[in-house]
Amino acid sequence: MKKGHLYSQTALAGMAAALLITQGSALAQEQDAEGTETIIVTARKKAETLLDAPLAITTFDQVELLAAGFENIIDIAKATPGLFVEEFNQTPARVNTTPRFRGVFLSTDNRLQQTATIFLDGIFLTDGAETLGINELERVEIIKGPQSALFGRNTFAGAINYVTKDPGDELRADINALAATRDEYMVNIGFEGPITDTLSFRVGGMYEDRAGHFANVTVPGQDLGDESQWSINGTLVFKPSDRVRIKSRVSYREVDDGAPAAQETAGVLFHNFGGFAEDMNGVADLNDSVVPPTAGDVAAGIRTESVFRGSIQQPDESIIGMNSGFDDILLFRNAVTGDGRFSPDAAVNSFKYNFQNQDEFGLRLDSFRFSTNADIEISDTISLALLGGYNKENFGRWIDFDLTGDQSFLAYSAREIQDYSLEARVAGSLMEDKLFVQLGTNYVDIEIKSANGTINSFGNPIVFGDIFRLDPFRTQAKTLGFFGSVDYQITDQFSVSFEARYQEDEVAEDEVNEELLAAGLPGDLSPSTFTNFLPRVTLRYEPTDDTTLYLTYAEGNLPGGFNPEVAELDEVQLAELRVFAPDADTTFAEEKLVNIEFGWKQQLFEGRAGFNVAAFYMERSDEIVRQVLGISETDPNAPNAVRTVAFNSNGATTDIYGIEVDWRAQVTENLNLTGSLAYIDATIASFPEDAGTGDFGDIFGLAADVAGQQAPRFPPFAASLASTWDQDFSNEFFGFDGWFARGDIFYTGDFWDSTANLTEVPSAVDTNLRFGLRGENVRFEFFITNVIGEDAPAAAFNFADLTIANRTLPGGFFDFSREGAQVALRDKRQFGLRLTYTFR
Repeated sequence: MKKGHLYSQTALAGMAAALLITQGSALAQEQDAEGTETIIVTARKKAETLLDAPLAITTFDQVELLAAGFENIIDIAKATPGLFVEEFNQTPARVNTTPRFRGVFLSTDNRLQQTATIFLDGIFLTDGAETLGINELERVEIIKGPQSALFGRNTFAGAINYVTKDPGDELRADINALAATRDEYMVNIGFEGPITDTLSFRVGGMYEDRAGHFANVTVPGQDLGDESQWSINGTLVFKPSDRVRIKSRVSYREVDDGAPAAQETAGVLFHNFGGFAEDMNGVADLNDSVVPPTAGDVAAGIRTESVFRGSIQQPDESIIGMNSGFDDILLFRNAVTGDGRFSPDAAVNSFKYNFQNQDEFGLRLDSFRFSTNADIEISDTISLALLGGYNKENFGRWIDFDLTGDQSFLAYSAREIQDYSLEARVAGSLMEDKLFVQLGTNYVDIEIKSANGTINSFGNPIVFGDIFRLDPFRTQAKTLGFFGSVDYQITDQFSVSFEARYQEDEVAEDEVNEELLAAGLPGDLSPSTFTNFLPRVTLRYEPTDDTTLYLTYAEGNLPGGFNPEVAELDEVQLAELRVFAPDADTTFAEEKLVNIEFGWKQQLFEGRAGFNVAAFYMERSDEIVRQVLGISETDPNAPNAVRTVAFNSNGATTDIYGIEVDWRAQVTENLNLTGSLAYIDATIASFPEDAGTGDFGDIFGLAADVAGQQAPRFPPFAASLASTWDQDFSNEFFGFDGWFARGDIFYTGDFWDSTANLTEVPSAVDTNLRFGLRGENVRFEFFITNVIGEDAPAAAFNFADLTIANRTLPGGFFDFSREGAQVALRDKRQFGLRLTYTFR
């Protein structure tokens, strides 16, 4: 048993006991007029207290973010019931990370298919969740369940709104600096104040550098997991009158990361389940003992895939390594330029970061963001809100595709994303404030240009440009929505609200490379339009000033799209593909989500304690399933006999039941407790006939019944507990007027890496301790993270076994019917110091 897990039962028992003793509270609590300030949230596109908002919301203000030492969305998710964020999605790098709500996960890096979205000051962001810092935030609002009615695109299962700081009305500067063992350093500086009576400013900058925690045994002197970034930002707030407020913000960020702290876990000993005989009807003989399948069985197509059955562990440090040196980069470049199909000035080099100008493994990324929010009070009861934003992000990434020290595969990818959005809404109160009406429209335009290429790095390198698109590919989406809400206060205690959106998604995908178009390959597959009506109905009952009960019905949608790799197949290849995936087509349909939720929000003991509870049932239908299959290559000039086709199709219906609790209690004048608890059961209920079942069908046979399997990549159980002691000094001490101590425990339950429910990612307990001194303008702390040395993988997903031991097919090629797992390595224990200071 791992050392960290010795503490798990004790930690959970402590959380449960604290919950029973204190009876809970909200993470960001409101208090009465005799207490502290009331927390205002904008989750329904209007200002209301957290207690009154009939939604499952968790919020963190800047005080709590600093006190907990949170640095990114991954940290925030650990204390948010119903939200889970792994270190990486399908890409082991700080790109494409998607927040996952309530067991809803989609295995894809397509940003148009993300199931949840982060907004920055209400502005839609296509990407960037991993590198958005929190030092410039006023608060974070995490809204759970479908938010499509008001927020629209890609808020299928939830939404997160980052609210940035406004400038103050006095001149001041603040600094936040950190230094920790394992060579981690961070400094964040901000300046703000008035320019005139009506105009104020804030400017800030951040630099962070952290060394990786794991030595690369394959490349001596290189660490895995190095991360570095810097950013600058500026904000102007213009208030020409009491009725007009305009906020404009601009930011720029650069990221320079090394090879990721990740590893492929596979090899001969890893394959202990699967490889069963399969008859012509797709029924696998689970009594068959051939594991793994032989090369002849695979060629004949009569055996299923083999995988690991059990709890996956982080590899021993003595074998953690990958091919990520400069010589490997040269190998890739020489193979590409000498392949004959691609030249050094190929279209892929049009990217800002490309394989010709990037000489180190890892990620290079930059982003530019601009937004303007205008709030105008037309009258005492009517207001107008106008929002506009523009975001652009570029990245290039070298990676050892197999994530091992074996000479197997190398890959390069580049991408450019730009999006802009506009929104206008008018809101007003009528009938002596009993009726609130809001009408609005918004538009989002997204363009993504990407290119991926890989080569085998053994023998004579072969470029897999037909599998991983070295030629640029463009994806576009234009989303227009009209939305509105009506909130009627029937009595002093009872109200009803109806929200709805009509939305049109125009999706387009096309080849950018004119040479491919000239060769007769399909270029423009689109555009195609998906329309939807998305409602939400809420009943709210407030029997006392301290109690809110609500019942909600809401719908969400995830737009469909195209399968360009299917469109490129000839009739023979398409027929072969449909033997294994009968529903494979050039397009796939949208996904739907229905949520029925009961919530209870309660304040206790005059605001000193309270809790939020949300119990829900969700039905997820027409699920989008990502599949990758190998078929025969019919092009006589192709370098390989097998062609890999990646595509989406629609499949399962999943029933999701869950309960989420977050709470807070001021136990004594000095002791404060906060915590969260979530249990979510996401079970596949049904699957359409002849639809592909992904990893499950690959292992158990195409005809196997997938119903009853648990949804992957989401822990059913999670909990957190934070305890803070804050004590005043009797006399001021060198500018400090008190001291504090804080402990955090974050528990993440075990979960499956795929729908096969065979490879389990074990539970993890993260523990942090903080001690320090604080004053009116200063805070100094000593901290320890990962106190107990937890070493469970921080992320894991099912992936082809690309180790040299798996080169078992004739000609030395890989047997892609043998699966492995790629895991993210968890950071080790660290000690550090943090200083925050405000100059007034």
